[in-house]
Amino acid sequence: MNTPPLIPPAIRPAPPVADPAPGVAVLDTAVLSARLDESFDVLRDTYASAQGTGGGWYHELTRPEPGATATALGLLAFVEARRPFEHFDEGLAFLAARQSVSTEPLRDGGWATKTSLGMPVVEATAWIARFLASARCDLRPGAPDLRRAHRWLLRNQNADGGWGSMHGCPSRTWLTCLALRALVRLDPFEPAVTHGVEWLTADRTLHRPAWGPTPTAAPTVTHTAFTLLTLVEAAPDRRDERVLAAYDWLREHLDPAGSDVWIETYDVAPHGPAAKPVWRLALWHYGLPLALAALLQDPRGVPGPLVGRAFRTLMREEVVDPRLGGLGGDGLSSLWTLWWRLEALNALSRPPLLRDGDLVYWLPDATVVQHAHARGRPLSSVLPGRAHRHVLRLLRRHWAALALALVALGSLVGVAVDLWDWRDFWLSVILPIVLTVMQEAMKRRRTQQQPPPAVR
Repeated sequence: MNTPPLIPPAIRPAPPVADPAPGVAVLDTAVLSARLDESFDVLRDTYASAQGTGGGWYHELTRPEPGATATALGLLAFVEARRPFEHFDEGLAFLAARQSVSTEPLRDGGWATKTSLGMPVVEATAWIARFLASARCDLRPGAPDLRRAHRWLLRNQNADGGWGSMHGCPSRTWLTCLALRALVRLDPFEPAVTHGVEWLTADRTLHRPAWGPTPTAAPTVTHTAFTLLTLVEAAPDRRDERVLAAYDWLREHLDPAGSDVWIETYDVAPHGPAAKPVWRLALWHYGLPLALAALLQDPRGVPGPLVGRAFRTLMREEVVDPRLGGLGGDGLSSLWTLWWRLEALNALSRPPLLRDGDLVYWLPDATVVQHAHARGRPLSSVLPGRAHRHVLRLLRRHWAALALALVALGSLVGVAVDLWDWRDFWLSVILPIVLTVMQEAMKRRRTQQQPPPAVR
């Protein structure tokens, strides 16, 4: 079930940066740094202490009580950006207090959401396990038990290779990607990773390359981008035609001027569809930054103009504290909006955006990257034409020679109309030019022959 596209109001519009020419996009790193700083300021300002142990965030940033998944997301943002956070230990303590302890193997070690009736689910456990593995805090005193979380993910994988909210629930694309991204950080050679990748790619073809919420659902930009990001981590050597076709589909269907914000909702029945309890879970999606991050991983090279336009759309938005904006509990000031945007901006700030076989041209004022598939073409053929700039550059560099040539040409015209004779032309124009050229040549020769100064 999809909701109409939404615009996150926790983000304030900022002036756009105009592209210099058709086909050329600007990635302004100064604006990028400013937006990153704004986002982390919001995270620091919305951190809240829990009534019991530690503290963190709730996905609705205007609410004070922390939740496990949102807390892991907030801490992971600081870890991914390699930024310190003064309440890191308190966040770990909160997550440790919320980890499930049970004699049932399918429950022990996971985390529940506030709507899963206390039952651990992939929606929470995968995010928290990914954060703990990324932060390498499994040996840290007071941290959650990462080994038990690892076992929970393995035990709750379905027989088909995918993951639902828990073992036995129908496998879904988003949840399988969440579990795989966590397991890759824990143990990339785990057989469960290979099995999960097979589930994701088994029914993809050149004529049906993209992904939707379930294997039979219509494809979306969000699910296709998230799956491609997952495959980059779980199967980095996978560059077959089906994956390339998925990147082509994403390029074709992404609207770089839109946001692609929507909510995926579905029912969860832990004991089978005919048994109770049954609850409804909702996943907040923000497709534009997801697609941008996925396109940065295209094995054929980054589609610069498309990525640049998507980046410019994100940069128009200035992040502000949602509590200052008077936002209520409408779900629009969600931490998910902030997280997906931060992940894309972090990906942009970590390049070089290079692939094997690319050619890099270092110029005095710029760096040009020529993708491997265009190695056989001259550099001038892949650059936008700017003939008038070349002319102006030549005029600035050789203006004196051009002035002398114009004087000589004007003198020739004077000879042709009998204003003066040839002797005057040679003595007053040509001879001074020849003498000047000879003098400059001798100066340059003396400069080249002069020995270097002695080193004392």
